[in-house]
Amino acid sequence: MLTAFVLTVSLASIPATSEGIHLSSVTGSMSARLIAQAPPPLPVRPMESTPVGAREAQLQSEIDGINTQLRGLKADWPTASVVMAYLGWSVSPIALIGLLVLALGAGTGVGVITLVGVVMLVIGLGGVALGIIGVVTGIAGQNAAKAERDELIQQRGELERELKGLRQGGSPPGVDRSFESSPRLFTLAAF
Repeated sequence: MLTAFVLTVSLASIPATSEGIHLSSVTGSMSARLIAQAPPPLPVRPMESTPVGAREAQLQSEIDGINTQLRGLKADWPTASVVMAYLGWSVSPIALIGLLVLALGAGTGVGVITLVGVVMLVIGLGGVALGIIGVVTGIAGQNAAKAERDELIQQRGELERELKGLRQGGSPPGVDRSFESSPRLFTLAAF
């Protein structure tokens, strides 16, 4: 109630125009509500100490460095993982042969045939395990390389946008004009 009274008294002391009273015509002390309704200040980025031409050259060299890294980045499976997977899967059929030899040795009662079957089964199961390890490490290595590649591409995109902005020279240095909407003036009261 007191705030409404103070606002009414302060608005009554301002000379009214035919368009009404706008925030831009209010001078002196303003209430907290009027300050909260004021348009936000323009965002300001820090001033750069390097000249624009030097900054363009620096950005271009950083983009070229990222492009070189991207060309050298291998997003395939690591070689050790490929070797383990191929070796493991090529040795794994020995497990089936070892299982057959083990069944033959157990059926005939000959201990040597049973022992050969157990050894072949263990070698085959080791091949299966080696193949699985190769696939898992290959996928993990590939995902890490893809994440690094995506991060480099994102950095390159940011640098290219900044370089494009410098080359276009659309805004003066120090003022960031990338906000989405402009502040609007509105009529607070009309008498």
